[in-house]
Amino acid sequence: MFMSLPGRALRGLIPVILPIVTLSVGTEAAAQQSDLKARYAQEIGASERVNYSGKLRMLSQKIVATSCNFAARIDPETSGKVMQATKAEFELIVDALANGNPDLGIVGEEKRKKTRISIAAVKDRWTPVAANIDAIASDPANDTALTSVAQDSEALLDKAKLLVSDLSGQYSDPSVMTQANAILVDISGRQRMLTQRMSKNVCLLASGIEVSTAKAELAATADLFETSLFALSGGMMEAGVSPPPNAEISDGLSVVMQDWDALKPYIR
Repeated sequence: MFMSLPGRALRGLIPVILPIVTLSVGTEAAAQQSDLKARYAQEIGASERVNYSGKLRMLSQKIVATSCNFAARIDPETSGKVMQATKAEFELIVDALANGNPDLGIVGEEKRKKTRISIAAVKDRWTPVAANIDAIASDPANDTALTSVAQDSEALLDKAKLLVSDLSGQYSDPSVMTQANAILVDISGRQRMLTQRMSKNVCLLASGIEVSTAKAELAATADLFETSLFALSGGMMEAGVSPPPNAEISDGLSVVMQDWDALKPYIR
């Protein structure tokens, strides 16, 4: 059952999630530094292509959360800037994956036809989202545009997942990266997406938009986040997840667990 919260408590739930996002990113970075830095294929920009494609999953959900915050007038000056920055970052990464961007460490355009088709599919799904973000920026009370962004985000996430899969298969070297490490990095990256997915659904619930869908999605996302957090923290050998490889990551995950224990009563 979801707790009935006053508006102030729901608004306060959004920033509470941020430490979990930060630590999830740190966990992924630490795992990549210790296990994957020298393990990706030798082609220039290979690891950056995989890493940035993974970030698109998170941004597909963050764009809904930030636009909902702005539409709900939750610190509108800040949330409006974050909304526009999220939009710009998504577009920057998609363009870099297609055409290269030395500033992001991605050198040269993508040549593989299958991958370019996947990038184009992400761009096609992004076009209506971007248009509705502009509509919300002009009129925060445009509930139709916000509803469309929320609905379109699921198809956008699906296309982003496919792109990650294509790029991982293309640029990762399975002969030097163990399956366990690949699973660990994928789950860590997914965790930061799930935090934004929860943030998105909390705001949609508070705003009365797509309520039944948001409620079901929030419950499922919270369950997956918690299961994955337990797996990352203590290992889950039956799923191929090893325990944390060092004390730094273990300590960071302990902090995330504490934050999650404080947060979950508000969304369950």
